[in-house]
Amino acid sequence: MGHYVIRVRGSLSRDLTDAFPSLTAAPEPAQTVLHGYLADQAALAGILNHLDMLGISILEVLQVPPPEPPG
Repeated sequence: MGHYVIRVRGSLSRDLTDAFPSLTAAPEPAQTVLHGYLADQAALAGILNHLDMLGISILEVLQVPPPEPPG
């Protein structure tokens, strides 16, 4: 389906980021950015639902072009 960036409020612990193996976590001040390829709409919905069930505030969801491979 596409490469997504999901920005959430706060710093997520290693245990929380490990709950999303298809995404890479990049901590930033006062937020965490999760990004990675998701196969379909159901996968995106599953991630967003899981974050919501954990009480994590979702700040932004973007579909972006995949990163360029190192050249």
